Amino acid sequence: MANEENKVNGSDADLPEGSYFEHKARQEAEERDRKRMSLPYPLWVTTAYLIMGFVFHMWHPGWIIFLTIPLFYLKESDRTPVRLLGNPVMVTIIYLLLGTVCHLWHPGWLVFLLIPLLAGKK
Repeated sequence: MANEENKVNGSDADLPEGSYFEHKARQEAEERDRKRMSLPYPLWVTTAYLIMGFVFHMWHPGWIIFLTIPLFYLKESDRTPVRLLGNPVMVTIIYLLLGTVCHLWHPGWLVFLLIPLLAGKK
C-alpha cells in the first residue's frame, strides 16, 4: 500500500533499496551524465568567446565564460541551485562579474562566504 501511495505522489523515498524504480532513476541519471560528457562544450565556449571578441570587442569580460566549462561537466546531483551557489568556481564567476561589470570589487568579495555556508547543503 505504501508503494502505491509513493507512485501516486511521485516520491521514491520509501521504496526499498535496490528497487526497480531506484535502479531506473539512477540509470537515467547516468545516461544523462554520459550524454553531457560527450558534448563538445569547450569548443562551443571557444566559438562564443571568439564571436564576442571579434564582433562585440568584449575580449576582457568575455574570458569569464571559460570558467563555465567545469560547471557544465558537474554531475546532475551537484547541479542543484544551492549546490551551485556553494561551488567555488560559480562563486568565482559571480565575483569576477560583480567586479568587472558592476565595479563592485569591495562588497563583491563577500560572495566567497557562500562556499563554507553552503558546502554541506543539498
